[in-house]
Amino acid sequence: MAGESAHEVARRLRAKADKAQQSAERWERGAAGEEATAAALAVLPAEEWAVLHDVKWPGRRYANVDHVVIGPPGVFVIDSKNWSGRIAVRDGVLRQNGRSRETAVADAADAALAVAQLVTSIPADRVHPVLCFIGPEEVSGWARDVMVCSTGNVVAMLCSRPIALTRAQRGLAALDLDASLRAAIEAPMPARRLPPPPVPSRRKPTAAHRGRSVTLAARARRRRRADAIKAIVVLIAVCVLVFVPGVLEAIAGWLTALFVS
Repeated sequence: MAGESAHEVARRLRAKADKAQQSAERWERGAAGEEATAAALAVLPAEEWAVLHDVKWPGRRYANVDHVVIGPPGVFVIDSKNWSGRIAVRDGVLRQNGRSRETAVADAADAALAVAQLVTSIPADRVHPVLCFIGPEEVSGWARDVMVCSTGNVVAMLCSRPIALTRAQRGLAALDLDASLRAAIEAPMPARRLPPPPVPSRRKPTAAHRGRSVTLAARARRRRRADAIKAIVVLIAVCVLVFVPGVLEAIAGWLTALFVS
């Protein structure tokens, strides 16, 4: 059928474009969710709390951690979620429209564990994972060890936790994380590589190279012969002076006559 192959190519291209559009929309929703959580966290008093946004997930090449908050109750690693539908925690299980979302809980716990390994100045159990959902409706609860909240009550839930870190510990934790965590959009520096060692030439020597080599070898042989002759002459002179009677006395008399006269 005329034009059938062209129609098929167009159909595949449209399908790819639709997938790209859907992926872009998901990323945009995620960005909007992170911005909403950052706005909610902005009301925390700066003299008591420190907040880092959008940093590299330690140990992972492409993943990021949305927010890391350091305050009197501890360190909180917050993952923003801009989900639709009804979000609730029932019997320690996170559910979206009634369906379990265990993967999100596990990912939040893994992120907190990775951050805890960087904070050597405080115990690891002072680092807590948090899932923060976007919206004014309050969501509260715990899915295993993961705090579940919304932008409507995230600050209240953080501040309601008991004090676990002193001011000095908070300062040390902030220094640890500031030195270890990089911005997620920062491009990693390429690894420096040493230049490869030179490869010996496998070309056959030319006639000129062979002639130069022969000349250098002949000069070396002549130098060795001259050195040997000098050594022999010196040895003979020493033997004459030591073993031939009257030679030393004659030389001494000649030198005395030379300097006295």
